[in-house]
Amino acid sequence: MIELKNKQDCCGCSACEQVCPVEAITLKADVQGFLYPTVEKEKCVHCKICLQTCPIFNHKAEESFEQDAYLIQHKNPAVLKDSTSGGSFTAIAQAILARGGVVFGAAYDKYFNVYHTYVEDEKGLARFRNSKYVQSRMGKAFQQVKSFLKEKRYVCFSGTPCQIEGLLNYLKTPSPYLITVDVVCHAVPSPAVWRTYLGMLRDYQKTDFLNLRFRDKERFGYLYSQFAVKLKNGKTVYEGIEQNMMMRAFFSEICNRPSCYDCKFKKQYRRSDITIWDCFDLNEFSQSKIIKQDKGISRMLVHSDAGKALMRDVLRNCFYEKISVSNAMHYDAKEMLSSVEKNPKYDAFWRDFEKNPEDALKLYFPFGLKQKLEMNTRQIAFRFGLYAMIRSLYKKLFGNRKR
Repeated sequence: MIELKNKQDCCGCSACEQVCPVEAITLKADVQGFLYPTVEKEKCVHCKICLQTCPIFNHKAEESFEQDAYLIQHKNPAVLKDSTSGGSFTAIAQAILARGGVVFGAAYDKYFNVYHTYVEDEKGLARFRNSKYVQSRMGKAFQQVKSFLKEKRYVCFSGTPCQIEGLLNYLKTPSPYLITVDVVCHAVPSPAVWRTYLGMLRDYQKTDFLNLRFRDKERFGYLYSQFAVKLKNGKTVYEGIEQNMMMRAFFSEICNRPSCYDCKFKKQYRRSDITIWDCFDLNEFSQSKIIKQDKGISRMLVHSDAGKALMRDVLRNCFYEKISVSNAMHYDAKEMLSSVEKNPKYDAFWRDFEKNPEDALKLYFPFGLKQKLEMNTRQIAFRFGLYAMIRSLYKKLFGNRKR
């Protein structure tokens, strides 16, 4: 049975819980809000199926194979505006729905917790668009996928790389009806920090909110996206990464899941059918005049024959350019290949957080003179049309840091 000696050995994918034939495993949250398996020993029949399914315990060395690479931008302006980058996931999902299939992704519940669910029509896809920088609760999603596949319905399942590997281990047998899409993952921050931030946000705004968007393009476009809060009073509040406490916590590497600091799934050659991620600096990959940088662009690697076959339908809804894989990987691919480094103040932060969560966030992420100066500098650069050039130069000089 599953016995965790080190929390780094669990990515929270839930495969062990969902595969257990006697339902002896339950995922429970620790003080950081991350889910870990607990076993009812009196129920356990020692079949070891959970151990055989765990993607970390059964991690295999990366093997190279032929891939295709694309730059993609959805043709529908509304979809593009609503998407984090180029709307590539919506295009993939549309191709699956056109076959009578179902699409799984991460959505908010009414309390803005993030969980996996599915939709069966295009209208429902809006729930999955825009990034949600919190690990989603999987619930019974793997079991639901298996049920749909038994009915020979097409299924598109999107998630982080560890969730994809968990699903594939759970299913065991490949299905011609399944398309898996992994989103290149920076890391997953603490759900407890997220809930604390939400409580502070409600108190500060003195009202509840209708929607939250981690990377909204409304004010400054794709390259300088904002955290947007749509309030019940009709007002929308925008904050840049320098100002928003949750985004700063996320990129500080101070509150990520322990497994993210030694991620087993950071690699180029993946088990998913398709990998999608950002393309911030178009000039590094293409001189295309059709694809517009400030609207958002998706970079895509297609790993499997099933993924390559689906692309014929996907590309009908997109402006695109097929590029070489070496071109796709030559620049700004660190988040795909390397784990994040733990913040030196990690232990101190969690000691303070356990004493008083709100005080800890205020202490570690104040909005002071430095942050105000950075925010004003970015906004001035944007207004004078210099932001893209300065951003690209910064990344070349200092590497792939925060967005």
